[in-house]
Amino acid sequence: MKQNRRIATAAIALVLGAATSGCGAGDGDGGGRSQTGWPDKIVFAAVPAGEASTFKDHYGLFIRALSEEVGIEVETFQAADYAGVIEALIAGSVDMAQLGAFSYALAVQNGAEIEPTGLLQHRKGDQPGYVVLGVTRASSTLSSVEDFRGRTVCFPDPASTSTLLPLFEFSKAGLAPDRDFKRLVVPAGNTIPRAVKRGDCEIGLVADAQLENAIRTGDVTEGELKSFWQVRAPHSPVVTRSALPDDLRAKIRTATLKINSEYLEGRGWCTGDACLVSSNRDYGYLPVEHSYYQIIWDACEATRIEACGPIGS
Repeated sequence: MKQNRRIATAAIALVLGAATSGCGAGDGDGGGRSQTGWPDKIVFAAVPAGEASTFKDHYGLFIRALSEEVGIEVETFQAADYAGVIEALIAGSVDMAQLGAFSYALAVQNGAEIEPTGLLQHRKGDQPGYVVLGVTRASSTLSSVEDFRGRTVCFPDPASTSTLLPLFEFSKAGLAPDRDFKRLVVPAGNTIPRAVKRGDCEIGLVADAQLENAIRTGDVTEGELKSFWQVRAPHSPVVTRSALPDDLRAKIRTATLKINSEYLEGRGWCTGDACLVSSNRDYGYLPVEHSYYQIIWDACEATRIEACGPIGS
């Protein structure tokens, strides 16, 4: 499939080289395993937003806590994009990964033997999922889905949940991109609020947490943009390779659901917002099952967008 975006041989080699020493729990004759039957270490991959240094900022404390709770070394790998993470999961060279909902569905349908271990929760007490907002300048008179007609709309990465779910909703309303509105792709979705502010597009599709972060970092000011449309989407899972030993996977799941910003602050490792995890600065993780992501396949079936590739579950 085209969305598989088979990454270049050199990039695959980089992933394999970075991760080989840390995983392969089901490979070979037991080399690299501890006496418990577990591997000596596991590898965690993610695609943090922003500069390269932010991987440690976003996941460093979570990785430290995970290692201590599980009792095994956790090595990290920062991938350039989700395609690289998917390739590494399929190859078995990464054991755990933070994925998006869409990339999880793509990984599964392309042969990655993984299971969702936890679901990101943005704030304590939040219900599962997040909200994709249609935002525009505060002075705009746009007020409904019909107001997308004839506009220039900034979309995030085509292979993202924040693109797929709005397209699913637009299809229900009889709206089609490039026919009823102009689509402008802005792969770095966290920059979309700034693009709307500049006037690059009249409407931007952005996750609620990304809009919050844009205000927090000063990309836009409070009240400069307004939301006039929204759709709820499944949030991002952290996943674990199914080939890892059952008891190790169970311990990883228990630890993942235990670790949150309050836990990290209680350890004395951080205070306040410095204890939030992930690129979107989330509170922690909720339990999740594979069936939670069925809406992704339903949306692919309805929209038939290229990013979905061959459709199946």
